[in-house]
Amino acid sequence: MESKQLLMEYMSLWTEMHSKEVTPTLAEAYWRSLKGHSGEDCRAAFEKCTDECEWFPKIPEIKRALPGNASAGDKAVLAWVEVDKAVRTIGNYQSVRFSDPVTHSVIQAMGGWSYLCSLTTEEYKWKRVEFEKLYPTMAAKGGHEQYLQGDCEQSQRLNDRADWVKPVAQVGGVKKDNKLLTEGE
Repeated sequence: MESKQLLMEYMSLWTEMHSKEVTPTLAEAYWRSLKGHSGEDCRAAFEKCTDECEWFPKIPEIKRALPGNASAGDKAVLAWVEVDKAVRTIGNYQSVRFSDPVTHSVIQAMGGWSYLCSLTTEEYKWKRVEFEKLYPTMAAKGGHEQYLQGDCEQSQRLNDRADWVKPVAQVGGVKKDNKLLTEGE
């Protein structure tokens, strides 16, 4: 955080909202814990805390609200959103690469990309629960797959026709305008 003034503006707002006094020592503790983060990230965290915190935000609450500091459970939910979109729009035919490599390991542990895409609606609805339970374990394990092979690539490689394989579809990631990247972009 480049500016102590931004922090003080939000702390002043929070003192009014929560009827709490901020001593210079407390303000300094907040400043020291946040000064390594960008002003843009801190502003986003401050706004999130202003909207969501019932009490005066504590330092750990602000740090959790910083972009990129999501819990493993939050990351699993966000990763599932990408997976679900890819299953519905790309399907099992094409190989995929997700923005989060942990996603590849979780899907492999669940049976693979082709298997996930071929489930019935009834079977598929329970996969989200399995995905979100496996995600923290796979994130801690490390050694993640580079991408997931689709049916076309598997078939063409078995038939020694790797030159016929479509490019891997990139799913997720952030463009400059903050829109998610998907196949063909």
